[in-house]
Amino acid sequence: MLRNLNFLRYRKYQRIIIVAILVALASQIEVSAFVPGNTIALSAFILPVFLYFNQDLNPFQIGLAIAIASPVFRGFVLLATQGATANLVVTYIIADIIFFVCYTLLYYLLYWLRTFQNNIAFFFTIIICDYFANLAELSFLNHFQPFSRWILQGVLILALTRSAVAFALSFILHYCQLLTVSSESHERQYYHFIWVASAVKSEVYFMKKTINEIEQVTKNAYQLNERLGAEHRPQEQKMAYQIAQNVHEIKHSYQNVIKGLGDYFDDRNNEPMPMKDILKIVTNYSQMIIREKKAHINLVVQNHTDITVPQHYYLVTILSNLILNGIDAIGNQHNGEILIQVKDNQNWVFLSITDNGSGIPDNLLPLIFKSGFSTKFDASGDIYRGIGLSNVQTIVQDEFGGQITVDSTPKVGTTFFVKLNRQKLTAKGE
Repeated sequence: MLRNLNFLRYRKYQRIIIVAILVALASQIEVSAFVPGNTIALSAFILPVFLYFNQDLNPFQIGLAIAIASPVFRGFVLLATQGATANLVVTYIIADIIFFVCYTLLYYLLYWLRTFQNNIAFFFTIIICDYFANLAELSFLNHFQPFSRWILQGVLILALTRSAVAFALSFILHYCQLLTVSSESHERQYYHFIWVASAVKSEVYFMKKTINEIEQVTKNAYQLNERLGAEHRPQEQKMAYQIAQNVHEIKHSYQNVIKGLGDYFDDRNNEPMPMKDILKIVTNYSQMIIREKKAHINLVVQNHTDITVPQHYYLVTILSNLILNGIDAIGNQHNGEILIQVKDNQNWVFLSITDNGSGIPDNLLPLIFKSGFSTKFDASGDIYRGIGLSNVQTIVQDEFGGQITVDSTPKVGTTFFVKLNRQKLTAKGE
């Protein structure tokens, strides 16, 4: 588990470092503008593109990394090619730091913290970020003297131009990836449907199991009715008979719901879904929940199988519940990470979900798969509703002939290991 957690941290910071280096290199392609030391660099065109395609990473962390990398490159180039004095190099380096820190801080506050994000908000945000970050850099280089009107107009035109180019490039690249989907909203609706359908499918599954318990209650109530009749206790006999009738009606209602929803969400009516698409649905919807919670969590997926799954609703339920447990365990802590790994062999499919959250206390580990157990309560003190780990375990065992185990260290993190029978996972449901 510790190795998985170390990979999560490495993976996240590796991406930040790569973005920082690429932007720093792009900043060396530049032309001077407005005041000495201020430049129009390629980095300001590609920075918004990187932010657009790495929205799971904290942009302010990216900005700090760029603020370190870019001045190093620029300082070296100035000393090596122009023979600039040390004071001048330091001044230009500070100006670079001001630009990137201001840009990413504004982006963090105006856009990244928003629960719902869209392209229009992104476009206007990067215009504001470019304009005010450039003004902050110019103010420093100009010793905080007032600007002429033409400089303010020039900075605004530059911000509009750079942002429009960056937005157009991001937009084109994004929609090239969605050629098979009619629109971004349709894609989100599809993800939402699969997510909700999986939840309904799981509820129906456990309602079917509850029918047996209801039948036993009905049987006991009728037996009690007969016993009370033999003992000549008419009042209690009537009450027992009424209980039996009420429970029978509940059973009938359950069966109607099960028939309606069960038929609609029957896996036989659906095409098998590739594992990569299942993971995409689960992670995309999980990221929406992360944004709603304003959490700082990075999801990483490692998929090493190309199997297709007919009963994908149940698999979505298993994955989503374990990921949501990780999101809850991380809570409001910074630098949260969740790693989803999938691999297989000839007989088994192996899933693991690792988080670097609060972990599970040793005294609770034997209880987490018990029916009704939960450590999650809402503001009123009521237990949160969800199928729970006990029911996840039931699906894993009964539907896929597998098993689920957990390895957890308090204040370090948790890994759930799921082993599924490959033949049952890939077989068409009856």
